[in-house]
Amino acid sequence: MPSLTIVTGENAGKQFVLAKRPLSIGRDPARDIQVIDPKVSRKHAIVRPEGDGHALASAKALNGVIINGNEIDAERVLADGDRIRLGDTELVYASSDEPDRTNALHQRKQADRKLRENNTLM
Repeated sequence: MPSLTIVTGENAGKQFVLAKRPLSIGRDPARDIQVIDPKVSRKHAIVRPEGDGHALASAKALNGVIINGNEIDAERVLADGDRIRLGDTELVYASSDEPDRTNALHQRKQADRKLRENNTLM
């Protein structure tokens, strides 16, 4: 499955498997993909399915979205290996799985489930 992997910044090493629905990216913990970086807007970008791959667009972020060294001003279809810079954080788009990476989105869902279970009165 296609994914985004954070390669620099506080979240380095986290991989997010991309769903078959639009996902929001930003600093806000409510985002589907949270990027902890003070230069990243609370809602910085949107990644959505496009054909067999995914497209990325800025969500009118103050610091913009840079793909392979070029700031984008419109939605752009991602290619395998594209390097995406949001603030001081860099992500890499992969069109297929890397089995040795941890799926951070899955980890977050599991953590949220455990938190809900721990807070449930019996």
